[in-house]
Amino acid sequence: MPLVNCKAILLAILSAGRLQDQPQMIWEGQVDGVSILRIRGNQIDIEEVRGLPVQRQRARFFERLPERRQIVRLEVVEGRGRVRVLEQPRADNNYTLSVEIDDHQSGSSWYSLAFYWAGGRDSWLGPPLSQEGAGERLWWSGRVDGEAVVHCRRDFCEAETTQGAPVTRDRFRFTRPLPARRVLVSLEEKQGRGEVRLLEQPREENEFTARVLIRDPQRGAGDYSFVLVWAPPARGESPIARRGMIWRGAVDGTVRVTLQGSQAWAEVISGAPVEDEQAEFIRPLPARNLPDATVRKLRGRGRVQILEYPSARNGYRLVFQIEDPKAGSDRYQVEVSW
Repeated sequence: MPLVNCKAILLAILSAGRLQDQPQMIWEGQVDGVSILRIRGNQIDIEEVRGLPVQRQRARFFERLPERRQIVRLEVVEGRGRVRVLEQPRADNNYTLSVEIDDHQSGSSWYSLAFYWAGGRDSWLGPPLSQEGAGERLWWSGRVDGEAVVHCRRDFCEAETTQGAPVTRDRFRFTRPLPARRVLVSLEEKQGRGEVRLLEQPREENEFTARVLIRDPQRGAGDYSFVLVWAPPARGESPIARRGMIWRGAVDGTVRVTLQGSQAWAEVISGAPVEDEQAEFIRPLPARNLPDATVRKLRGRGRVQILEYPSARNGYRLVFQIEDPKAGSDRYQVEVSW
């Protein structure tokens, strides 16, 4: 089989109408058996799993693989066996792309692979993001054939296909990362022939991820884009605390209540044992620092205050104290928010 060079492969791709979707890297080699390519930055390592070593391998990077979590698209330009992505770049694998080539037939075969990824944050700027009025923005575009949900968190967007063909040519740009706190986002400047709607607001339960649903009803892929806008947090503004649990019980004296995860227990400091104790968790207390947690007395004649806020030093526990100063017990209802 004649040797096919990277330039010829690129020209073949471009002549097929892929000028607007140029690959970031092309790899070629003679494979006989099973080999794994590991791509990081602009370096490639090859692991020979079974069979003979790869022969005449060559690669051309048009852009280095950035150190960021993303979905890399692989196109097999030439090759008879199975080629699949084993691992996408992410933090726990040092942003390494792993690809397996399984040439199961006898003898060797020539493989040409094209790789497509979103470049570095400054390598593609997309359209201008208007800054009229207050607000931060992110812009997303892609081709959808069926139904997809776009998940946007911090400074990254990932498209999940829920029906139909995989999303292609997806790109995004942020003016500033989505904050790791509750913000109200609005969907603006949406374009496409089908439905585009905001599915989920960022909140603690979804790790502060905004989700947008795109439903394309027609045959073939359609071009879609949207802009998400949110108000930046004011200087010195603290995250908004939300109700996390309700504690109830009859207290006669001083009691300390400890919360951890989805559990609560009371310790009597002075006075009689707590009666009819109930702890209703709306959501677990997260294992992170919560200096802005609050308690609010909904019922009871005494004083309620926080003694310890969740932190690594105390195993992410929240401790509040109820002081009932009068003789006899009184029923208390305490709301804890974080």
